Amino acid sequence: MKTKMMLLLVVIYLLLPVVNAGNSVCLYIFYGKTCPHCGEERAFLQGLKTKYSQLEIHEFEVYYNKANRDLFNEIAKAYHITTSSGVPMTFIGEKAFIGFVEGNDEIYDSKTNAYVGYSGILEKTIEEYAGKGGVNCPSNVSTTVPPNQNEVVISVWILGVIFIVIVIMGLMYKFKIIRMEVR
Repeated sequence: MKTKMMLLLVVIYLLLPVVNAGNSVCLYIFYGKTCPHCGEERAFLQGLKTKYSQLEIHEFEVYYNKANRDLFNEIAKAYHITTSSGVPMTFIGEKAFIGFVEGNDEIYDSKTNAYVGYSGILEKTIEEYAGKGGVNCPSNVSTTVPPNQNEVVISVWILGVIFIVIVIMGLMYKFKIIRMEVR
């Protein structure tokens, strides 16, 4: 029985994702569904996610989703950015980035209080925060951010597997008791 319980604990340990919020680099990107630069940046960020496993991307479509638009306005206000700045707008730690273009220039626009969203500076910022042990999502906003759809699916899947393992272990234990009584 002890070995089966140990096996169960090992299975649960292996199936649960290792979550270390202290190492994650939280990134918010606000985009428009029909915005071509937004699509380019989103694809670029997904590519970076394979390079930086601690990158936690939260995407918010603002053209057709009022709740996301309200969140965008709230975060932009917290960063002292005018909401007329447009999208894509990306927030990483204390930095905000407007627009997206390939390149390595580091240009800060004092009118918008944001950096120009050059791909090189976005990656450099992610790398810097990863090296410092990560950075949390903006905490000075009141709106609750919905969980990432992938996180929900993975959590449900893991709970399902754990439930099945527990049921199988319980049945094995039950049949072992029945076999002992028959003898």
